[in-house]
Amino acid sequence: MEQGVSNFALIFSIATVGMLLLAGAIVLFVVFYQKKMIQEQLKRQQLELDYQQKMMEAALESQENERRRVAADLHDSIGAMLSTIRVGITTVAKQINDPQRLDLSKQMLDDTITSVRRISRDLMPSTLEKFGFAQAVKEMCERFQATTTLPMNWHEHGEIKPMAKSRELMLFRVVQELINNAIKHSQATEINIDAWGEEEIILSVEDNGIGFDPEAFKNSNESGRGLGLYNIENRTRLLGAKIEFERNRKQGSKTTLYVPYEKV
Repeated sequence: MEQGVSNFALIFSIATVGMLLLAGAIVLFVVFYQKKMIQEQLKRQQLELDYQQKMMEAALESQENERRRVAADLHDSIGAMLSTIRVGITTVAKQINDPQRLDLSKQMLDDTITSVRRISRDLMPSTLEKFGFAQAVKEMCERFQATTTLPMNWHEHGEIKPMAKSRELMLFRVVQELINNAIKHSQATEINIDAWGEEEIILSVEDNGIGFDPEAFKNSNESGRGLGLYNIENRTRLLGAKIEFERNRKQGSKTTLYVPYEKV
């Protein structure tokens, strides 16, 4: 009798251990399966993000190529033709009795040539290619100030290290768009652009205007406003940078960019 009870207890113990092992195996399988599913989901999400980033890079590269082409056409074709016309007008003015009658036409032509050159530089800044980001932004500020008579102060604190030209161009476009927005919409009387470049590039664009709400700006029905901010955020993302819009200011607006240097 005791032997039977002992055998039953042994069988019961073995069965219990077996059930526990089976339950443990099922739990481990479920955990492993869920972990695998999560990894696959993260992998798909990363692939989607990589695809979106490549598409965004391709779209921006296509945009820059088109700007480069238009800038070259303006400078080499239209600019050259306008300069030739000016030479012709100057030659004709020397042959008539009242050359002053052509002075207004010459002045209008000079203004047009200047505008074409300015648009060409805005589309594709040659200074960026030759002298780098900091000098290109400084020149842009001087040009904006000359054409808008709006005080625009550029301050470089320490040396900004050079980056790949593609990254410098993206960052230049962000700053260009921020300045354009400030000029067009802020009603500011002064704009300050500050840059630091030690461990990373920290760049701020600040104005003393009426300020703005980034969310309202993005959802604006006004042509170009939301698109401009969308382009700023896309380029910031591609740079691996962070952008901050300072809120709850009593006056004006301030946007700060934190741009990491490329890993060597």
